[in-house]
Amino acid sequence: MSNKLFNELFTTLDCLQEILNPNRIHICYCLGSTDANKSSLINSICEKEVCKVSNDQMADGENFQILPVAEVNATFVDIIGFGSQTDDSSLVERLKEQMQTVSFPDVVIVVITREELINTKSLKNTMDNVNNVLNWMKKECYNTEIPVICVLNKFDEYFNNELPNSDADVKKVEKYTRKTLQLVNKYLVIPTTKCIPVSVTKNYGINQLRLSINAVSPLNAQIIDKNLDYISQYRRSIANKIIAAFCAASAAVSFLPIADIIIVSFFQEWMYLMLVCFSVDPSRTPDSFKAVNHIHQGSSLAIHTDTLFVGGVFQLIRVGYLIDSGICVFAGAMSTATVGWACYFYFVD
Repeated sequence: MSNKLFNELFTTLDCLQEILNPNRIHICYCLGSTDANKSSLINSICEKEVCKVSNDQMADGENFQILPVAEVNATFVDIIGFGSQTDDSSLVERLKEQMQTVSFPDVVIVVITREELINTKSLKNTMDNVNNVLNWMKKECYNTEIPVICVLNKFDEYFNNELPNSDADVKKVEKYTRKTLQLVNKYLVIPTTKCIPVSVTKNYGINQLRLSINAVSPLNAQIIDKNLDYISQYRRSIANKIIAAFCAASAAVSFLPIADIIIVSFFQEWMYLMLVCFSVDPSRTPDSFKAVNHIHQGSSLAIHTDTLFVGGVFQLIRVGYLIDSGICVFAGAMSTATVGWACYFYFVD
C-alpha cells in the first residue's frame, strides 16, 4: 500500500518538473457563453478549421474538445458554451467529472461579447458558471490561482461591423477594453489583468492573442510562477502526510517501551530520507539535518529514558502498568512530534 502511495507521489513530482519546462505545450481552457464564438476563435488562431462550430452537445457525450494548435505551441480545451442547456449547473458538474482525464490548465481564456456586457444579468450568469469551474480548478491545484485572459470577441460590433481606423477609434478601443476589464473583474473570482479585443469575422486582434498565449510570451513567467506555487503547496501536503504517519506510528509502538526506542529510531531515518526528497535546497541531506537537529534527537532520547524510569516506579502499584503505558504513549508522541515538526520546518520551509 505504502509503495503504491509513494510511487504515485514520485510520478506526480516528475510531472511537476515537466510543467516548469518553458518550451512545453501550454494547456488553454476556453470558457464562455454559447454565442461567444469560442470555436471560431480557435479556428482563427490556427488559421484552419480544427474545431467543430456547434451550439449543440458535442460528440460522444463529451462537453469539451481537445485541440492541439502547433502554431502557438498550445493545446486548447474548448468547452461547450454556457447557456446551451437549460441547467448549466449540471453541465459544470459533468465537466468536472469528464475533465479529470485532461491536464489542468496553464491559462484560462474567458470569451465574452458586447451583448453580454450590455446585459448585466447575462454577464453575471456566464461569470457564475465560469467561477464554478475556476473554483474547482483552484481546489484541485491546492488553491493556486490560474492566469486568466479576457477576450472581448465580436469587437467590430462597437464600430458598426467595421474595424477601428482612426485616432479617435483607438481611444475608443482603450476605453472599451478598460471598461470590459472593470465589469468582468467585478464578478470573476480570479481577476484578469489583460483584455484583448478580437473580431473573428474581421481577423482583428488574432495576432495579438496568438502572441499572448504563445509559450514564449510574457505569460510564460506568470504560468511558471503559478506552477511553482502549486509545487510548493503540493510538497507541503506530502510533508504533512509523512509527519502525520510517522507520529501516529511512533505513538502506537510506545505501548512497547523498549522496542519504541529502536522502532522510532528506524522511522526517523526513514522520515529523513523521505522529507529530503521534497526539499527545495538540494544541499540539504539527512546527514545535514542530523547535525542541525542533534539537540532535538538528544531531547527525544532523554524523554524516553525518563519515561521508562518513571514508568518503572509506577509499576510498583496496582494500576502502575496502565499509568506507565499512558505516560509512554504521551511522551513518545510528544517527543517524536517535536522531532518531526523540526524536520518539517527545516526541510520544507
